[in-house]
Amino acid sequence: MTVVLGLALAMLGVAAALVLVRLFRGPSNLDRIVAAEILLVIVIAGVALESARQRTTTYLPLLMILGLVGFVGGVAVTRFMSRDSDEADALVPDHPEPRQQPESWEQS
Repeated sequence: MTVVLGLALAMLGVAAALVLVRLFRGPSNLDRIVAAEILLVIVIAGVALESARQRTTTYLPLLMILGLVGFVGGVAVTRFMSRDSDEADALVPDHPEPRQQPESWEQS
């Protein structure tokens, strides 16, 4: 069991390193947001593995808080990003001009 937990922690460490590279290099803000969310999931998985290694349930409230913080943070950032895109959409009219039918469709 210890070997499996050690291997799982090593894989989480490698995944965290790769996510940190994407977090710092990400070409867009969306890439950075997704990388931060994934990093939080990796931290949650690491805490859960540590809880399993110690065979205790004392970390469960921490896991719940981290999950809620991740969810609320993701929703807040998404709302903030959509508010910026709404301002750009304000330049586009809400009701476009109706298209006219071709003359061949009109019936006399």
